[in-house]
Amino acid sequence: MSTQQIERKSIASRSFSLPHEVLDDPSLSMSQKRAILCEWASDACAVESMPALRLLPGTVMPVTLSAVIDALSQLDKRAARQAEEQAPRGIVLPLRRDLGGRGGVALG
Repeated sequence: MSTQQIERKSIASRSFSLPHEVLDDPSLSMSQKRAILCEWASDACAVESMPALRLLPGTVMPVTLSAVIDALSQLDKRAARQAEEQAPRGIVLPLRRDLGGRGGVALG
């Protein structure tokens, strides 16, 4: 069994009752959180005869698909904020010559 398979099995064995518990778990990386939430949102976790509900393996109660999608949206926002915070500031980009500009434009 590869290290990735062991890691996935370890993550999958955790019990999360609600999607926001995945978001709030500090031991998981963004990609691990996304993988868990995407699995939860997948049709494979749909409750039979109730497609708006999802049941993650290892959980007891189903949650709504909209709650999982909302958690994925929150994760996207966190990732965007994190990327923005890590972006270098004060970069000067040259103007394109075909626009007749001279010099550069300061960003940041």
